Amino acid sequence: MITVTRFKLYPNKETEDKLFSNLRICSFVYNWCLEHNIWNDSVLPQLKEVYPDVKEVHSIVLQNTVHQVRDNINALSKKKQKGQKVGRLRHKPRHSMIYEQTGFKMDGNMLRLSKIGAIPIIISRPIKGEIKQIIIKHNKTHNWFAIVVSRTNEIDDWFAFRKTYRKPQSFKAVGIDLNVSNFSTDSDGLVIEHPKNVKRAGKKLRREQRKLSRRKKGSRNRNKQRRIVALVHEKIENRRNDFLHKVSRYYVNNYDLISLEDLSIAEMVQNGNSGLSKAILDASWGKFDDYVLYKAENAGKLAVQVIAKGTTQDCSICGKTVPKDLSVRVHSCPYCGSVMPRDYNSSRNINLRGIEMVGWGTVKPSSLDMGRLNTLAEIRTSILDINNPEQVFIDEARISWL
Repeated sequence: MITVTRFKLYPNKETEDKLFSNLRICSFVYNWCLEHNIWNDSVLPQLKEVYPDVKEVHSIVLQNTVHQVRDNINALSKKKQKGQKVGRLRHKPRHSMIYEQTGFKMDGNMLRLSKIGAIPIIISRPIKGEIKQIIIKHNKTHNWFAIVVSRTNEIDDWFAFRKTYRKPQSFKAVGIDLNVSNFSTDSDGLVIEHPKNVKRAGKKLRREQRKLSRRKKGSRNRNKQRRIVALVHEKIENRRNDFLHKVSRYYVNNYDLISLEDLSIAEMVQNGNSGLSKAILDASWGKFDDYVLYKAENAGKLAVQVIAKGTTQDCSICGKTVPKDLSVRVHSCPYCGSVMPRDYNSSRNINLRGIEMVGWGTVKPSSLDMGRLNTLAEIRTSILDINNPEQVFIDEARISWL
């Protein structure tokens, strides 16, 4: 099992200068290989003879830099073979460098890098397994991070677990429908409002971006303002990730089977209107699915993605198809007479499909206690906008940390 963990670095001025020097040399090597159409690391000895400064960077870091050129070119070639319109790779500065197998050592709260020195590091959580790779990264807010990639032997045990996994005698299953009217609605009736992180920070972001546009290009004040804008974006991303981590953790802790829609988010963004696309991107549905999938795997739970087609149109009570436009937010079935929120109906269908997919039985649509739909209560949460209450059924268990 591969585990990726990010830790913050605190280099002093001298060490930071060495880090920037290494990044500049990596940028030079990357751009030189791109310009001469060479992506074989056998060219590095000759390059070191012509440009002695290249010797200041660890050999493994240089090899990975050349390999990145090769990987990027191969990725563009595959897209072109599929008929996609692609551009070309351009010269650009490097903001990260990869140490692999050698050239690094973790010594308590110090990270020792070859040809750079010791850097204080905050180990906020234990590192599991053997460290295979360390990526040193510098972001736009001028912070340094060490991304530690480690490997454990749990992968064999996990595959063995999946092969022998059986349906529990009593299990809790849930289907989650991600939608634009709110963030999600699940088959137990829990409705989580859209966090709207970009909209909440929109006023400040617009103000700081206007200041940036008025700064003279190339000036020191413009560089300072660029960092301020980057800090606003970083805060938005941190809020979004915090929200997604908490919601995904709730579902993994409380359910044995979690069913999600297998959505083509890229097509939805391209084909939707600007407001709809912005809301989808801000919600980060794809990242939420990834969080649920890997958390469930680590916890020994099952999380699956089912076919999304028809989950909204099919009736979760009788199974008949009831066509409806996106603007219709209520599912009203003329065959069985059931009436419920559109998203709740979809989440029930997702749950049924997930149970059938994992082989826990063929579930037929069953009658629904329609009285529950009229027993909604509003609660306010700490991770959601206080002006946007979360709706749950009165008999729904509250999320303790929300």
